[in-house]
Amino acid sequence: MNHAVGLRQRLIVALLVPLLLILAVSVWLDYRVARQTTDSAHDQALADAVFDLAAHIREHQAMENLDLTQESEAMLRSNEPDKVYFSIRDNAGQLLAGDADIPREDVAVGRDVSFADGVHRGAAVRIAMHRIATPRGEAQITVMETTEKRQRSRQRILTAMLLPNLAVVFATLLAVLFGVRRGLLPLETVEKEIAERSPNDLREIDLASSPREIQPMLRRLNELFSLLREAAEAQNRFIADAAHQLRTPLAGLQTQLDLAVSEGAFSQAEGRRQNIEEGMGRLARLLGQLLSYARAETSSAITGIPEPVALEQLAEKAASTFIDAALAREIDLGFELAPATAMGIPWLLQEALANLIDNAIRYAPHGGVITVRCGRSEQGVFLEVEDNGPGIPDEFQARVFERFYRIPGSPSNGCGLGLPIVKEIADLHGAELRLLRGEPQGLRVRLQFPAPV
Repeated sequence: MNHAVGLRQRLIVALLVPLLLILAVSVWLDYRVARQTTDSAHDQALADAVFDLAAHIREHQAMENLDLTQESEAMLRSNEPDKVYFSIRDNAGQLLAGDADIPREDVAVGRDVSFADGVHRGAAVRIAMHRIATPRGEAQITVMETTEKRQRSRQRILTAMLLPNLAVVFATLLAVLFGVRRGLLPLETVEKEIAERSPNDLREIDLASSPREIQPMLRRLNELFSLLREAAEAQNRFIADAAHQLRTPLAGLQTQLDLAVSEGAFSQAEGRRQNIEEGMGRLARLLGQLLSYARAETSSAITGIPEPVALEQLAEKAASTFIDAALAREIDLGFELAPATAMGIPWLLQEALANLIDNAIRYAPHGGVITVRCGRSEQGVFLEVEDNGPGIPDEFQARVFERFYRIPGSPSNGCGLGLPIVKEIADLHGAELRLLRGEPQGLRVRLQFPAPV
C-alpha cells in the first residue's frame, strides 16, 4: 500500500492548519471580549436594582418596616425568563424585607456593589451585594438573578462569532483548493508530458514553461536523457558497423557462389546450388530484419521531433521496391491511396510499410492480390496492407507480435520478425496496429494513427 502524501495534500494541510488555529484563537478572543461586555451590562442592571433598594431604604423613616409595595416588588422581580430574589437585613442579620432563604454575606460598607456566582434553589445565580450606612444603622442588600438571559446571550454571541468565521474559513478553503490546484497545473503538465512518452522518447523537457522551483530537477532529468541518447547513438553506430561487417562476407559468399556457378561447379548438382542460394537469401533477410528491429528499438531516442509524413507518397515510394518481387510471383500489387498525413519519422514508417508488403508477398498465393491503402477515417489517418493469403487464425493473433514466433505450418522462408518490427514502430508513433480479416479472405494489417489534437 502506498502511504505517500502528495504535494497538493501537503500544501493544503500546511495552509489550513494555521488558518484553523487562527480561527480558533480569534473566535475565543472575540467571544471572551463580547461575553465580558454583555456580562457587564447584566451586572449593571443587577446593580441598578440594588441601588433602587438602597434608595428605598434611605427614604424610609423606620428600619423596622421596609416592606415594598406590591407594585414595586413586582417590578423588581419582573425579569423574564430569569427569576430575581432579594433580601434586606440589618446589621444584626435580621431580615427586614425580601426572601428569608437568602444567606447572609458580610461585605464592607462602600459605594461599590460586590458580585459573585452561586447556586440558589437549585439554579445558578448571579449575586449582587451591597452594604449601606443610614442614620438608623447599617443595612445589607443582596439581590440574586438566575442566569438564563446570560446563557442565551452567550449562545447568541457564540453563534454570531462562529458562523461568519466559519463562512470565511469555508471561502478561504475554496480559495486555497483553487489556488493550490491552479498553482500545481504546471507540474501536472510536466507529468502528463512525461507520462505520454514512450520508454525510448528521450527528448529534452522544455524548461522555459516549467515552474522555477522544479527546473533544477528537470535539468538533471534532461542531463540523464542526454546520457541515454548518447548511449543510444553509440548502440546505433555499433549496429551500423555490425551491418557493414556482416554484409561484406555475405556479399563475398554470393560472389564466390556466382563464380562457382559460372565455372560449372554445380552442373551436376543444380538442387544444391538452389539450396545454397535460398539459405544465403534467408540469412541476408534475417540479418536485415534483426538490424531493422534493433534500430527501431533505439531510433526514437535519437531521431528528434516527429514531422508530418504524407502516407500516400510513402506508399508510392514502396511500389518501386517491391514491384519486381510481386511480378516474380505474378501477384497483382495495387494501391488505393487518398491524401493522409501522419506525424512520424519517415524512414521508420517506410520500414514498417516495407515489412508489411514483404510479408504479404511471402504469404499471398501465386497469382494473388495485394492492396496498399491509406486515407482518413473517423479515428484518424490509416495505412494498411491487405492480401488474399491464408490470414492469421484468431488463436495466434496475440502471439504473432512476439520476436521469432512463427505460426505452425508457415512457409520456411520467414524468420518471425516482420510484425514485431511493425509493432515496435507503431508503438513509437502512438499508433494502433490492427489485424483484420481480408475480403473475401486473407489478412488486412492496419496502422491506425491517432487523430490530430
